[in-house]
Amino acid sequence: MKLKFTTFLLSTISFSFGQTTEKIIIPNGVVYNYASHKINEKVKKLIAESISQKDYYSILDKSLIIGPTLWNRFQNIESLKGIPGNVVFHIDDMKVDGKMSQDLDDSKKIWNEVKKEISGDYKIRKANEDELKYYWSTISFDIEEPLFVLQTEHHNYILNFLKTNMKLLWIDEFPIKKSYYNPIDNGTYKTDGSFKIYQGGNEVYMTDKGNKETKLEKVILLSSDIDLKNNFSVEDLSLIIDKTNKIFEELFKYSDKSGKIIVQFELGKSKNEIQFAVRDDLDLEIMKTFEERLYLEKYPNSKKDTIKFQLVYKVNSYNDIN
Repeated sequence: MKLKFTTFLLSTISFSFGQTTEKIIIPNGVVYNYASHKINEKVKKLIAESISQKDYYSILDKSLIIGPTLWNRFQNIESLKGIPGNVVFHIDDMKVDGKMSQDLDDSKKIWNEVKKEISGDYKIRKANEDELKYYWSTISFDIEEPLFVLQTEHHNYILNFLKTNMKLLWIDEFPIKKSYYNPIDNGTYKTDGSFKIYQGGNEVYMTDKGNKETKLEKVILLSSDIDLKNNFSVEDLSLIIDKTNKIFEELFKYSDKSGKIIVQFELGKSKNEIQFAVRDDLDLEIMKTFEERLYLEKYPNSKKDTIKFQLVYKVNSYNDIN
């Protein structure tokens, strides 16, 4: 009887914890450890108090790391320029700068700049899949709650706390790209989420200048994930990219001139369209042949709704930095 009671008690505790701890979707490969509901709620309250009350810094300690996206915006703020403690983040093949405060007064300066950007309503919530993937790419340790996203009208701040003392350890910003200017149709595309950019088959959140070379620089999806999933297959998309890459490399491999090419595919149920834009000192004779070759190719149609994406190529050029 005692053994049965103990088993029941453990099951009850486990069930109770599961009922009160908000579970989220964890991306593949990401190690994420939950904190108790009690700790998370206390930290949320501390964040709200630190925002609403002047000169209230209970969430801060002398050590505070600023991640690469937020520091990219904050590095030119006059009050923050004198903070020592440079940090270099290794993200894939890139090296990007960050900052580490080692003084409480400097941590306060950083938090004050964040508070200046919070006007109107805000939301304190757990991170979504994209935000977790980005944060995971910048760190070299397992993700431990309390971890929250402070969502405002223009910025999504990532706040990671130490569970032991509930002090802010890491602050960054998810690189939201809610608008995209399309040079082909001179239109500005907007989304409630963020436009997705891929390099080397992987989604990327930031890019550096890379190497001066001739290759596919990135893929930009102008249709939503749902539209792509419902109307097109990954295999068809890969087929188009591989086919275009082969023609591009054949024609531009030995070109002496430099520039950028955007190839826009608009694939409908019964009609497909391809449009082009070029930049800089590109060899226009080769470009003309490139266009002719692509027009001769056959491409799969969408199942129902039109989908749109762009392939951006660089010829003897560096990456565009975003």
